[in-house]
Amino acid sequence: MIKITSLPTIAGVLLALGLSAAPAQAGPNRTWVSGMGTDSGACARAAPCKTFAFALTQTAAGGEIDVLDPADYGMVTITKSISIVNDGDGDATIGTSSGNGVTINAGASDSVHLRGLTIAGLGSGTNGILFNTGGNLAIENCVIGNFLVSRIYISPSTSSSFSVSNTIVSNSSNPGILVQPMGSAVVKGVLSKVTANNNFVAIWVAGRSTTGASLNVTIVDSVASNNIAAGVTATSSSGHPAAAVTLRNVVVSNNGAAGLDAEPNAIFRVAHSVFTGNGSVVATNGGTIFSYGDNDIDGNTNNNTGALTPLAMH
Repeated sequence: MIKITSLPTIAGVLLALGLSAAPAQAGPNRTWVSGMGTDSGACARAAPCKTFAFALTQTAAGGEIDVLDPADYGMVTITKSISIVNDGDGDATIGTSSGNGVTINAGASDSVHLRGLTIAGLGSGTNGILFNTGGNLAIENCVIGNFLVSRIYISPSTSSSFSVSNTIVSNSSNPGILVQPMGSAVVKGVLSKVTANNNFVAIWVAGRSTTGASLNVTIVDSVASNNIAAGVTATSSSGHPAAAVTLRNVVVSNNGAAGLDAEPNAIFRVAHSVFTGNGSVVATNGGTIFSYGDNDIDGNTNNNTGALTPLAMH
């Protein structure tokens, strides 16, 4: 007689041998969402889901969620490597009247990519994108506005890198983009073809909340204009890494206070950029601003170029 061993017994034998049963099947590498979808099933193209939050639960780590048509896809908290992509003609919106549009609590080596999203705070949302933890964040072709704190808040507690490209951040009573790492995080990032306008400060880089070895941000081919205070502010303090910011091909214009605000333990390096219509070109409140001598500076209330420290071209 053949004896059929029950599944629990087999599982017990496997455990005794230091083995384990096969894990549950991971979700698909690619899922889809649609404004006409339903949050059920596996989010296949033929039967898409309705929200980013549900599609995330169905998508394998490292996979991609694709947008099929214009709709509001809801707030989402990301906890793994993922790409959320809208390459269509209409808006893939995340609207929120409270909280964060996108919160990123990913693993220390996870990569998150957001492309083609419109994130709207409706005047009372907290942050458009809040980056708490993760290895790398890439934001591309996004429009983010009308939040109370920041459009993009880069605040990782783990060492990480980030890039923001072809993105508009506007209408904030706080910084449009705030880079303020926590703990002992070492953070580096690039802002490319970013437009930051009508915020309190366009871009703010702060090193005073981390004890990491360095904090470096590069801004290229971008615009920081029509902000209440400064175009770009950098600040840190003793015992913390210098907030080091490099600008090249950046238009800094029509900001109420200063084009650049260099606060304690801040270092700016500026090349081939335009400063016009600002209250002053620079405010040196304990920091240092180096210039490569090839900037266009005129038409500011105070063209105080004497505050720039010459830096040789190489």
